[in-house]
Amino acid sequence: MVILSALVGLCISPAPQEDPGRRAREEAAYPVTTLELPAGCALEVGGLELVPGSAGDRIVCVTRRGEVWAVDGFANETPNAAATVTKVGEGLHEPLGLLRDGPGLVSACRGELLRIEDTDGDGSYESQVTIGQGWQLSGNYHEYNFGPARAADGSYWITTNKPFGDQPFGRVEWRGYALRITPDGEVKPMCAGLRSPAGVGAAPWGEVFYTDNQGEWCGASKLSLLSAGSYHGHPHGIASTEDASWTFRRPKALPDGETYADLAASGDYPSLQMPTVWFPYDSMGRSPAGFVWDATGGRFGPFEGQVFVADQYEAAVFRVDLERVKGHWQGACMRFREGLACGAIRLAWTKGGALIVGETDRGWGSKGPVTEGLQRIDWSGETPFEVLTMRLSRDGSGFRLRFTAEADPASAADPASYSMESYTYAATQRYGSPELDRADVHVVEARVHEDRRGVDLVVEGMREGYVHALSASGVREKGSSLPLLHPDVFYTLVRSW
Repeated sequence: MVILSALVGLCISPAPQEDPGRRAREEAAYPVTTLELPAGCALEVGGLELVPGSAGDRIVCVTRRGEVWAVDGFANETPNAAATVTKVGEGLHEPLGLLRDGPGLVSACRGELLRIEDTDGDGSYESQVTIGQGWQLSGNYHEYNFGPARAADGSYWITTNKPFGDQPFGRVEWRGYALRITPDGEVKPMCAGLRSPAGVGAAPWGEVFYTDNQGEWCGASKLSLLSAGSYHGHPHGIASTEDASWTFRRPKALPDGETYADLAASGDYPSLQMPTVWFPYDSMGRSPAGFVWDATGGRFGPFEGQVFVADQYEAAVFRVDLERVKGHWQGACMRFREGLACGAIRLAWTKGGALIVGETDRGWGSKGPVTEGLQRIDWSGETPFEVLTMRLSRDGSGFRLRFTAEADPASAADPASYSMESYTYAATQRYGSPELDRADVHVVEARVHEDRRGVDLVVEGMREGYVHALSASGVREKGSSLPLLHPDVFYTLVRSW
């Protein structure tokens, strides 16, 4: 996961200040229920899935200790903090993901992609079968594997963490990669240059994305598309591409200190995959992990089609809205639900549209007060006043915002209600990057939509390759005069219309 080193000398956006009023508004719209854990249960969640059963959906969790736990009753329509928790398996090697696959479950463990199955119907997972294991281990503690995700062609995708520090048994191949594993066990490296890729998931249309944690050669945390042959910036594993199983263009190492904006614009690094979304340090947490698309049909509020991302350090869930511009997925990220009990690492939906959050601090550190657990976020039916989407205006004039409720038209039409700046990051071997080449983006006009649920911002100073950080702190909700619950939005502008 992420190394929590001090970022000496970095210029970073200030983290949002603790606001008791905001927390109360979050709780009113999206209350949280905490599962009561029985004695002897260390539910340090590495992966979770929901499995249909005759008595309702069962939540199955795998933990860093290699145990498998079942939770019955917590996924029901009405939250039940005193649900039944039972150990139903053990013997896995540090599983950090879980995927329901036919009658079984599949997990990326340290040395293998493993299928577990309840073959005799007693509710326990007594069968363990290796699907694939085409990678080695150096003995480094940080050689985590995450996943799998299931791609449109039925293959499994996992992401491999690069080692940090000593490698007692020598350097091994395919660390810092996305690997594709067929159902019959063939392993193929697909993407290079990953750093600490704690989440991997398939979009509803089948493309696979991943989250990475900021650090060396990863200027800020990010969500990125895993396209075949892409290079994501970290040079650790480039030597592996000399192997015949790498069938793509060999990546070119990035020069130390140049900005991602300049690197992308130069055309000299054709394999370099620019992020889908940058998560600015502290403004949007530090350690993004698992993520899910909202396909609840409105049962979780107005965010259908958006991505919810767990952040392990922040003990929070963030929200991402995507659009595809000239073939590249990009978009905006914003805060959603803070103050969870522990580091959020895995997410899953119940049939009723509640969001289950699997949690652990695992020694990685977390703002949450406990070390592990399972929580559930429900929508109360009360819709908070939020920026629903931030997208590029098709005419190139700026950005189009949509709100979750009607805005007060006077405040929404006032350019002084908004402030914006842009910045980029450096590709560097140092830990993380400052926010570089900062410049104001001037909001010169705000055109309120006829339904008062949106506004077109005409701006000066937009730049490709830059994060555009918007504060809409002056906008008020019609009737209540409440400000936006989370007024800060960060749009990663890679390509323009």
